[in-house]
This record gives sequence, structure tokens and C-alpha cells, in this order.
Amino acid sequence: MSQVFFISLVQRFERLEDPLNQLDAATGDGDHGTTILKGLRAAADAPDNAAKAFRKAAGGASGSLFSLIVGALESVIAEEKPLDTALSDAADRIGRMGQARAGDKTMLDALLPAAAAGPDPQAVAAAARQGAEATRDMAARRGRAKYVEGAGVGHLDAGAVSVAEILEEFANIGEEI
Repeated sequence: MSQVFFISLVQRFERLEDPLNQLDAATGDGDHGTTILKGLRAAADAPDNAAKAFRKAAGGASGSLFSLIVGALESVIAEEKPLDTALSDAADRIGRMGQARAGDKTMLDALLPAAAAGPDPQAVAAAARQGAEATRDMAARRGRAKYVEGAGVGHLDAGAVSVAEILEEFANIGEEI
């Protein structure tokens, strides 16, 4: 399932690249979609170590942080951990690395509710989407968004949206296999 999942993610993020870049342009440097897609393409080409491939290809902070989610999903696919545990572990590491927490208008605002939703992929995906949508009304306390006028209030966080998209695809692909 690993390679099928990452190929499916690449296809999904090819459609999302420009919209994610536009979201990121409102509160960041405007390359989030391109960065995530670059990492996902590398992950799809290296199914035995997708997280490492993602991290190297995407680079920067996003590469390091999102590679933890990729690694978490790899561990679920390999049946090493249940989904909620894997996501919780990733969220903990991301929070420590990024010195972020819930409400900071980051990817954690989608990831933390997803991890708390239990092991069901559909519930996880729904919680992630709800968390991502909630970032629209948040003032950023971390990242570039905290420096823009209004701290990004009125805009979705691109990282949180990407987390929701990844987890929705994970839920969808599991049903197809």
C-alpha cells in the first residue's frame, strides 16, 4: 500500500500545488505547495524510506516537519503502530521541533485533533479538516505568518490544510485497497 498511497498523494498534490502556494503567499513565502509536492514525489520514488526521501527533497523546516507525518503514516501502513498513536508521536515531535502548540496557527492545529480522533482513518481525516478550517480565525504565533498584517487572521494555514489533505487521502486510499 505504501507506494500506491504516495503515488496517490502526488496526484492529489499536483492539483493542490497552486492553491497551496496561494494560501502560503498570504501568510508566508508562497512556495508551500511546491515544497510539499517535491517531497511527495521523492517519497513515491523511495517507498522503502519515504520519510527520509521526503525530508531530503523538500528541505528546510517544512521538509523536516512533514517528514515526521510521512514517517508516521509509513509506520501505520507497516502495521507497526495504530494511526492515532503514530500521529500523536509525530505531533509531539513537531511541537518540540517547532516550539509550537495548538492554537499557534500551524500544521499542529490539524494534526493534534486528528491524533485525538482515534484510530479510524475517516474520523482522523474529518478532525484534521475541521482543525485546518479553524486556522482561518487564528492569529499566528509561530512562523512567518506572525509577521504579516493581522497575523494571518482570515487566511487558512497552508501547513494545516496540507495535513488535512494528506490524512484525507490516507483515509480514501485505505478504502480502495
